[in-house]
Amino acid sequence: MSLEDHEIIELHELLDALVENNLPKDKLRKLEKWIEDDEEVRRYYIEFMDMSVSLGHYAEELLSDETEDCITDSNNNLLSFWKPVAAVAALLTFGLFFFSDSQNHFWNQAPPVIVKKSAQINPSTELINNEEIVVDTVAVLTKSVGVVWADSAKVRPNLGDTLEPCKLELTKGLAQIEFLQGATVVLEGPIKFAINNPNEGVLSAGKIRAIVPKVATGFTIAVPHGRVIDLGTDFGVHVHSGGSTELFVYQGKVVYEGKTVSGESIIREVTGGESIFIDPYGNANWVEMPTEPFISAADLAFRSMEEAQRRHSAWVDLSNSIAADPNTHLYFSFDNHNPWSRILKNESISKPSVQNGAIVGCKWNEGRWSGKGALTFKRKNDRVRLQLPSHLQSATFSAWVKIESFVNSMAPVICSDPSTLGSICWSINGNGQIVLRTKTKNGNVFYESAVAFGREKMGRWSHIATTYDGNLKKISHFVNGRPFSREKLNDLVVLTFPKAMLGHSNALPNQKNGVAFNGSIDEFGIFEGVYNEEQIRNIYEVGRPFEVPNALAPHLP
Repeated sequence: MSLEDHEIIELHELLDALVENNLPKDKLRKLEKWIEDDEEVRRYYIEFMDMSVSLGHYAEELLSDETEDCITDSNNNLLSFWKPVAAVAALLTFGLFFFSDSQNHFWNQAPPVIVKKSAQINPSTELINNEEIVVDTVAVLTKSVGVVWADSAKVRPNLGDTLEPCKLELTKGLAQIEFLQGATVVLEGPIKFAINNPNEGVLSAGKIRAIVPKVATGFTIAVPHGRVIDLGTDFGVHVHSGGSTELFVYQGKVVYEGKTVSGESIIREVTGGESIFIDPYGNANWVEMPTEPFISAADLAFRSMEEAQRRHSAWVDLSNSIAADPNTHLYFSFDNHNPWSRILKNESISKPSVQNGAIVGCKWNEGRWSGKGALTFKRKNDRVRLQLPSHLQSATFSAWVKIESFVNSMAPVICSDPSTLGSICWSINGNGQIVLRTKTKNGNVFYESAVAFGREKMGRWSHIATTYDGNLKKISHFVNGRPFSREKLNDLVVLTFPKAMLGHSNALPNQKNGVAFNGSIDEFGIFEGVYNEEQIRNIYEVGRPFEVPNALAPHLP
């Protein structure tokens, strides 16, 4: 017999307390008896302990980097941690010995493990493909602070985007560009900068700071009257609006090659601590220091950290206000959870803790910021079981999601029993459309947005929201704080949430199994009533991640 939702939640609370060595004796006896009597409980117990063992191995890896004293203290803690686990494991062995028929039935039903051989790769073909990628892609945008693109800018990349040869125009802000050859430049707006190839750029106006390792020696920046050729160094270049240029070398050595207006060739070798000024006519003169400092990669990283901390603080304030709002029906911030926790806390102050979620299979991972939590859904049975008794005439759904791929042409966010009148399923379908499905007297009705998720959004955090307006009879979909599409509500029902699940859908009548979400969810809320565009925009702007991982491979075309 299947466990009820409240039983699953209670079971996970008992197992959480068990591994935390915080389970009272009476509840320990209850858990022992439950494991002994119920086959499904034994299955949950085995899966739970398997995950706990994995976390134990992870903890051991972390301990190996600590000092000997820390290792000794932590090992003692781990021994204390595993004592109750060993005791219940012994009980499980004893119980399974006396219930061999049930045990055999359980193992016989376990799905077989299928191992697929990887396709053979021709080394020469792989080399050709890599060469094609390098030819098209010459750099990547890895950091930015307060970037505002010029109105005339034809290229406006997002963080993590790879760049082909192009022109970048900023009116203000800082942007860090990493060339494929290895050089890094920090652009300081206002600036006009062109990327020519993996080791060369053109500065028409504005300031850059270049950090060039040995592997990128020869990195070249063209300026109005010549070019700066790097010999493995750290330097800054400032092209003023009148056509003059300043060059300062922090470390190493560069060569400036240019011509004056009269055609005279000029070559200057500039070493660390030296600076030259090239006037509007191309004449080069030695100066002590540039008129203004250049922003370095370290400066940008520090400013990025400050900005990230400021954003996180603002989000914490917003999160607390959302939790305290009486219209918040359900709110999961995914923050402040232990990595072994199997309970997802509902932080809505106005709702009881019975609406906590029971985590099944999912694993905790890093969320939108460093140190923030998120749940990762990978396996076909990963889900969070929910118990939501309320009925809503109008509602707003909000979530931060990172989709890795579409499984069975669907990425379900929250779904309830499709056979119950008023039940819903909120998802992104295989075409990249946000979909709200409702169960009416006439069957299931699908409200689909325009295409919102393309290949460029895979593996990246996005905010989605959908409003269900029972008064105006309208459905609205939002992506990253902007209204994306609106539809007429054709068949009004009161929304219900029987047997609801986060990250998994129930099977429709013509389906054998439900569908699992493949990716991560980092914040989720259901609000009574309809949030307006300003409210949804605020959730996105305050909550949006400041940076994306500095990894080139996932974004290559």
